[in-house]
Amino acid sequence: LVYWGTAQAKPWARSVRGTDGDALYTNSTLAVNPDTGELVWYYQHLPGETNDMDDGFENILIDVGGRPSLFKMGKLAILWQLDRETGAFIHATDLGYQNIVDVDPETGEVTYLRTPEIGVEMTMCPSTSGFKSWRAMSFSPQTNALYIPMTLNCEIATFGPTERVIGGGGTGPVRRADYRHPDAEGALGEFHALDITTGETLWRHRTPTPINTAALTTAGGVVFVGDFDRYVYAFDEATGDILWQTRLATSAQGFPVTYLANGKQYMAVPAGTGGGSWAGLIPRELIPEIRRPDHGNSIYVFALPDPR
Repeated sequence: LVYWGTAQAKPWARSVRGTDGDALYTNSTLAVNPDTGELVWYYQHLPGETNDMDDGFENILIDVGGRPSLFKMGKLAILWQLDRETGAFIHATDLGYQNIVDVDPETGEVTYLRTPEIGVEMTMCPSTSGFKSWRAMSFSPQTNALYIPMTLNCEIATFGPTERVIGGGGTGPVRRADYRHPDAEGALGEFHALDITTGETLWRHRTPTPINTAALTTAGGVVFVGDFDRYVYAFDEATGDILWQTRLATSAQGFPVTYLANGKQYMAVPAGTGGGSWAGLIPRELIPEIRRPDHGNSIYVFALPDPR
């Protein structure tokens, strides 16, 4: 099987789309036979999604108690566990920051608590940037935990009307004002270690700016991640202690990687700017005192020290 994640319906809000129902196959995980293209199974995480809370991100395949599972997390910071052979729902773990839906952890049934109306101001957590977005989480079999890059912000949103014509509509207009999550203690970034069996938080590390890279776990018990404010961290996977950190020329970006060359272990991470990502927009609005240089696009490579 090959697994695909799909994003939300367009325009984002049901009231703007002028439709009701599940909007298949949006906000879904699809399992496809790669030889025939046949859809073997699908699971829709958020039927009829209406707040731009897509679940179209990475799929992580882990065997739990002998059961082949697929784990996925979208903007709401709800961790979904599915049977990766059948698509059957197994469990949902809500990290507890969102206020848009109620999800039954045992059945996966989703009930909306907040849905937009055209021209009516509403508050929602997260903002349309999401708590967990393109920055991929990573799994460590040594701790049985996922390591999740997050940004903790909310939004005052007003969804506007759009012309309902074939080929038009796009995302639909949204007037927004971002604000920090009330439980974030002034931070915008959080690196979250979550035990996938118990659903318990092992540790969390908060930063003034959003976590801006994917996570990278290693067999050495170290997990790497970087933030908007140019820092790259190496954490102890089990305790969350910072083992090492450095600062780049501009924001850490993309996916850190590790590799072995000529018997020496390296870690590489991109640094750069550009694009219309929330990683630049939200800090500029909420923490204008912290700025990144607009140059310095590069790849930084670090090596483990030689043994003494």
